[in-house]
Amino acid sequence: MKLNELLDSQLIFTELESLEKEEFLTKFISKISEVRSSIKKTIVTDLILKREKLCSTALDNFIAIPHAKVPGIDKTYISLGISNNGIDFGSIDGLKTKILILILHPEETGNSHLEILKSVSNLFTKENLINQILGMKDPGDIINFIKANEK
Repeated sequence: MKLNELLDSQLIFTELESLEKEEFLTKFISKISEVRSSIKKTIVTDLILKREKLCSTALDNFIAIPHAKVPGIDKTYISLGISNNGIDFGSIDGLKTKILILILHPEETGNSHLEILKSVSNLFTKENLINQILGMKDPGDIINFIKANEK
């Protein structure tokens, strides 16, 4: 399953304000729910914040991948957010998160969410790719760039 096939240009947000982690996630999820009414802001925010309290979803190289299985949705939603100043997500390398990939799965997805997480983490280990995405403003360009760089 390829990330570019699941990304929706309406769920890509660039130039996001850098805030404290919880406030950032709350505002980011609010933006998503404004675009997709099937995403219930309160439910998703609660699930994502609980997941982050268990263990940070920050990786190295400025990336975090918050994710949750969400009741009431019938497909996987992936949203990408960019904050060039970064948010302290508690990453392994100590760097602030600048690219956030939020993945929301239906409750009944089996293990397909693991395949998506693997695809995202494999793609975003390339530092030059991350730096190029950080410079992009157009969601369509971001999707095309990801498509060109996925295996």
